[in-house]
Amino acid sequence: MRILLETSDPDREKRYRSAAEKLGVQQFCSLHHDAQVLERLFRDPFETLIVDDAEHNACWLHMKDKPYCKSIILLFRNAESIDLLPESVTFGFYQDRQPIDVLRRIESFELSKRSMPDPETVISKRLQQTGVPMHMKGFCLLKESIRLLLAIDRPTQVRMMEDVYELLSDTMQLNASTAEHAMRHAIETAFLRADVHDLETMFGYTVSSDRAAPSNAGFLFLLADRIRSEYRRGNYDN
Repeated sequence: MRILLETSDPDREKRYRSAAEKLGVQQFCSLHHDAQVLERLFRDPFETLIVDDAEHNACWLHMKDKPYCKSIILLFRNAESIDLLPESVTFGFYQDRQPIDVLRRIESFELSKRSMPDPETVISKRLQQTGVPMHMKGFCLLKESIRLLLAIDRPTQVRMMEDVYELLSDTMQLNASTAEHAMRHAIETAFLRADVHDLETMFGYTVSSDRAAPSNAGFLFLLADRIRSEYRRGNYDN
């Protein structure tokens, strides 16, 4: 495990370095300024970046859409900020939490990520849980669409007709209209078959028994976001 700590507090740096040595962290590096952190990560990406005093340190904002580090950990002065973490951040901790506890949590997280199944397996499993029949043409199209969304850095900028449907027409040799209708039929079939409790577990309260099935885009973005979150936090649940 390779960890980079950004902090201007010498005492906190010392305590984290000591904790890293106790846990046998492969490489631990500490820097004091945003510019140094960005330059170092650009030259030598680390697995984990820990940002101290996150309320007043915006260096991590430059990392959220870049492959400079796999995990971003924020340390806050105000514990209430932990409940307001942006999606790009892996964990948030109270600043005074013992460094050994923080590093052990990171270590456990990294180990859990290594045991995550491959994306194809996860996508298929989640689609089956929503009730989409595997034999339907729409199942394969939904699976491929989610795979495409997971591979895009900014999925919210994807336009369904122009991007996903056109990509499907190229890779699956179908025209965009056929792909759209096949996915629509699969989603509507799933919502007729599936248990409402299972759907709420999967999608939260964006679905219910008195609502129509979500649009193709809504279904795909919700499911892709769930899978992305599972991989980011290493908490895949069979």
